[in-house]
Amino acid sequence: MSEPWSQPMDVGALADAQADFELAIPLAELSRVRPLVGTLSGALHGHVHFEREGEIAVAALELAGTVQLTCQRCLRLMPWKIDGRARVALIAHDSQASSVPEQLEPMLAPGGKTSLRDLFEEELLLALPIVALHTDERACAPAASQEEDSAVHRPFERLAELLKRTTEASVAREDTSHGRTKKS
Repeated sequence: MSEPWSQPMDVGALADAQADFELAIPLAELSRVRPLVGTLSGALHGHVHFEREGEIAVAALELAGTVQLTCQRCLRLMPWKIDGRARVALIAHDSQASSVPEQLEPMLAPGGKTSLRDLFEEELLLALPIVALHTDERACAPAASQEEDSAVHRPFERLAELLKRTTEASVAREDTSHGRTKKS
């Protein structure tokens, strides 16, 4: 059985009822976020309150948590704190986007339905950096023990020497084969 936060719900009915939800969604359940995080452990915690602003269903979201991202400078995991708030206008059709007040973010809720997971996943995607980097470059520097242990590996270092020996050997074979005489 799937979790209630994963099921599409009628946003108009939720807004009319001024529904409130507290939830924790495991990161592993957020399919669009999975490829962006370094590990799927943990959960996104949050609160959503539905209301109406004029004729528009609005979701007021608060989300918090920490995700592990891969630093693109050093390729090690780094924690990224999520602490966001947003007010989202839930619209059924793209054509309604122009009628959304400027202070609200429009989000498509096809057929007037969306899941809490979709709301939180969208806001989490907006909270992630375009390129994940440690804020302090020193965090990317290798530890002293890593520097000592990691000798530079040069797999083709002896290739020139081997090629020279092979060439010399083939030239020597050629010279001896040309000096032979044919017996009749």
